[in-house]
Amino acid sequence: MRRLLLPLILLLILAAGSGGFAAYQLARPLPLVAPVRLLPESETLGGNPPQLPWPAQGSAAVGIMGMGPLAHSNDSRPHPIASITKIMTAYLTLLDHPLLPGDRGPAVTITSADVATYERELADGQSVVNVEAGETLDEYQLLQALLLPSGNNIADLLAVWDAGSIEGFAAKMNAKATELGMTSTHFVDASGVSPQTVSTAPDLILLAQTAMEDPVFADIVTQSQATLPVAGTVYNVDTALGRAGIVGIKTGSTPEAGGCFVFASRQDVGGQMLVVLGAVLGQDQLNDAFDVSAQLAGAVPAGIAPRTVITTDQEVASYDAPWGAHVVAVPRDGIQVVSWPGANAELDVQLEPLHAPTPAGAKVGTATVLVGSEKHTVDIVTTAPLDPPDRRWRILRPLQEPAS
Repeated sequence: MRRLLLPLILLLILAAGSGGFAAYQLARPLPLVAPVRLLPESETLGGNPPQLPWPAQGSAAVGIMGMGPLAHSNDSRPHPIASITKIMTAYLTLLDHPLLPGDRGPAVTITSADVATYERELADGQSVVNVEAGETLDEYQLLQALLLPSGNNIADLLAVWDAGSIEGFAAKMNAKATELGMTSTHFVDASGVSPQTVSTAPDLILLAQTAMEDPVFADIVTQSQATLPVAGTVYNVDTALGRAGIVGIKTGSTPEAGGCFVFASRQDVGGQMLVVLGAVLGQDQLNDAFDVSAQLAGAVPAGIAPRTVITTDQEVASYDAPWGAHVVAVPRDGIQVVSWPGANAELDVQLEPLHAPTPAGAKVGTATVLVGSEKHTVDIVTTAPLDPPDRRWRILRPLQEPAS
């Protein structure tokens, strides 16, 4: 094709005069130089994970607030989760009826139907909170009654208050579980008394992380006790509070589920306070779940360390101009993340084309590293100037560029 163009160009020069053709070529705008991405889409972070004290039976998983699940034991089958279910009950209640720290929320009057539920579940040997017809509890008190003494009757009350029925509330719970990526979770009730309400330890890390992002939820689960109008002083079933940095969040125990515990533990990792999340299911007793949780909470920090994802000399993109100029772009600053060995880092790069001349150090885009919900962004800059072509290339440009 270029051989065909050459006679045409010569004819144009003869027709218009060589000076006119050269002036036209020199006046033409230079083409934009497109970037070529050199950074991969993702990167697996290196390091050797520590040996964690997984329970001999049941299942367990650990994570870090903001990073999600990090590791789990071999048993990944769905298990009954008992009152762990109430994490989702409380979270959905707060999602539909949000409270700010210090808010009490709307008042709910206890009905005769609520009293009948209390009496029936009490006779069945379930975990309940005493209520009386005409008693008024605000939303905050209801959440305390749900999460601390773990009232099954309060879970039923909140489900009906929010969705009109337990079945309707369970449907909302399942929809939210799907949205959160809890692929092995299924709810049939709001309290967890049914053994058909099941989940896995990794799924529960996702739920725990989401619930703990609500400051009202996170505040309530740290409380050792609360005072309610009729029930009086009620105590948190989570007696592991304060042990191994544990600051919540929910226990569960039924014959089918065994002892279960989902916990959050504040740990100092290299001077940075991180929240370790854990889920322990299927233990013989609740105290066994507490013991395993304390051991896991103390062992996880050994695997957490700063890891470099991007360095300042890492080539992120290159620009190759048709006149032969070549420029590389690198991060202005490096990026380190606090992470777990084997974690996946997603690398998003946004780049702009260049127009000559462009000086060295010019910003041409950004690079963003995402590990879990931890996000860092740096500018991408040129390492050398992009110089324009000489006069010869400009005049002979039709011979240098691909024919259209």
